[in-house]
Amino acid sequence: MKTVKRLSFLILLITTFMSCVSTRTAITSPEAATKNVDTQSDKNSNFIKANEWMVQTFNNAKSVIQFKDKEAGIVKGKYVMKEGTISTSPYTQSIPTFFSIITIRVKDNASRIEIEAPSGMYSQKAMGIEYGFTEETFKTEANRLINEFEIYMKKVSTNDSW
Repeated sequence: MKTVKRLSFLILLITTFMSCVSTRTAITSPEAATKNVDTQSDKNSNFIKANEWMVQTFNNAKSVIQFKDKEAGIVKGKYVMKEGTISTSPYTQSIPTFFSIITIRVKDNASRIEIEAPSGMYSQKAMGIEYGFTEETFKTEANRLINEFEIYMKKVSTNDSW
C-alpha cells in the first residue's frame, strides 16, 4: 500500500513539474507577404503616398525608413512587428523584438508592398501560456499592414490635383 501511495505521489510530482516546463520550438520563416495595389495616381504621387503611409505606420522609434529612391520608386524600412521585453528577473527570460523589412515599389497606376517575415521566429509554451512569434502571428500582422496600405494608396492624393 505504501508503495502505491509513493508511486502515485511521484507521478503527481512529475506531472506537476512537466506542466511548468517551457518548450521552445524554432520556426522557419514563411514566405514574404506581398500585394499589388492598383491606384489612380502617377509614380510621383504614389511615391509620396508610400512615404506618408510609412511615416504614419512606423510609430515606434525602432521602426525606421532605411532607404528610398524616388527615381527607382522604392521605399524600404524596418518595422517592429512585435516589441520584446528585457527581463531583470532570474525567473523570467527576455523576449526579443521581432523586425520585418517592408519594401514598397511604385510606378504609374500601381504599387506593391512586400513584408518579409522576421528571422528567429519561435514558439514557446510555459505554464500554459504561448510566447514567441509564430507564422500565424506574422500572417495576421502582415495582412493588417497590407490592408491599411491598400486603403491608403487607393485614396485620391492631394498631390494629384492641387
